[in-house]
Amino acid sequence: MKRIWLHRGAISTGLGIGLALVLVTWLAYLDGGSGSSYIHFYYIPIVAASYLLGDVGGIVAAFAAASLAGLLPTLAGAREAAKDMIVRGVLFYFIGLMTARLFTKLQERREDAASLLEVSRSVNASLRASEVLRTIAETAVSITAAKACSIRLLNREGEELTPAASYGLSLDYLAKGPLRLADSPLDQEVLAGRPVAVLDVTKDPRFRYREEARAEGIVSVLCLRLSRGDQVFGVLRVYAASRHQWSRRERRLLQAFSEQACIAIQNARLHEDLRRNYWETVNALARAIEAKDPHTLGHSERVTDYALQLGRELELSADEMETLRFAATLHDIGKIGMADESVSRVRHLDMSDEVTLRMHPLIGIAILQPVEFLAPALGAVRHHHERWDGKGYPQGLAGEDIPFLARLLAVTNVYDILRTDSPARPGMSVQEAAESLRRSAGKELDPRLTEAFLRVLGVIPRPKPAAEPPS
Repeated sequence: MKRIWLHRGAISTGLGIGLALVLVTWLAYLDGGSGSSYIHFYYIPIVAASYLLGDVGGIVAAFAAASLAGLLPTLAGAREAAKDMIVRGVLFYFIGLMTARLFTKLQERREDAASLLEVSRSVNASLRASEVLRTIAETAVSITAAKACSIRLLNREGEELTPAASYGLSLDYLAKGPLRLADSPLDQEVLAGRPVAVLDVTKDPRFRYREEARAEGIVSVLCLRLSRGDQVFGVLRVYAASRHQWSRRERRLLQAFSEQACIAIQNARLHEDLRRNYWETVNALARAIEAKDPHTLGHSERVTDYALQLGRELELSADEMETLRFAATLHDIGKIGMADESVSRVRHLDMSDEVTLRMHPLIGIAILQPVEFLAPALGAVRHHHERWDGKGYPQGLAGEDIPFLARLLAVTNVYDILRTDSPARPGMSVQEAAESLRRSAGKELDPRLTEAFLRVLGVIPRPKPAAEPPS
């Protein structure tokens, strides 16, 4: 449907330009023929055709204008020198062609700017290097009309280039894994600061994987260094499926993409360093709380490990997994408000201790709330002691009114409590704890999540994938 409308639009535009040429011819004829000043109005439809219809439209309009202008002396009963007709025709042709090329360049610049804006937005919208680099690779392919793009980063030792993102390459080609610089003269040259264009990789000895490239359908490649200031990050490559001479525009665009990639890498690494520092601080705080009682030492770490295993079983997103990790580590942070002796005798609490224990999710929220990056984890911390049947605390929520991550955390929290030795009883075996979870499903725990966790434990088998229908 879109193509039909574009086709109809081109026809109507062509008809409008044709009518404009006829109108100019009529005005010039009324004003005296080819000597009329109105003849200069032919430039308007020529320029309009060049802008709206491109090179072909501009050239056709130029020839039409030259032909109509040549008819004017005949219509007026006079003759015009052939030289004047030729000069006018060449001038109209030149104006049409140059205007079309100019508008084409402007259109290319606009598209380039839009692509760079898209990449910049991606850099600003995400702090995950993998997502940003994937966007850069995909956009590089679409702008250059290449077959594929890959981004490889230097390892910390600066000896290998490791795949970081790609678009358009098969898993078989990517399975080559890291590339040692000592084995790749081409990448050594690129990392030295010289962009390298290879017209045919199957015949260039500098290209490491010639046979793999032939099987992948890769012929030409352009390689650029990823660097910012004195820091070198890796190499960006774009691949073509046929012999391709990379234009100056393509090189300029790819260089801009590589600069955006470097910004993304720097931002992501800074972000990861901050996250790592936050995580280490959070983990140390959780261990300090658990150190009040040797029987609870390591509880948060184990619950976090179980919760992440269950999250992977449920195929949670990267953001959900990160939120789950923080929530699991900090779920008992509110116990910092309990006296040491109360924590150590959690199975034999008096009424005051019981109230404090039931308040620990809310105390935890009060502690964590000022930390902005932990906001997504607050719901799981607040409600991890709610029950599926509504008999939990602190709010008595039931069923799916309980936040999803809180229900997930409840399953793994109960399991670790069952498995851990305490002054009241020895820890259960895996089978005993699994059976207890099964009995609690639908009462204390979400039955679907409990079943998924039992699959993680290997107590019940995972469903077999559906057989593919015969071809």
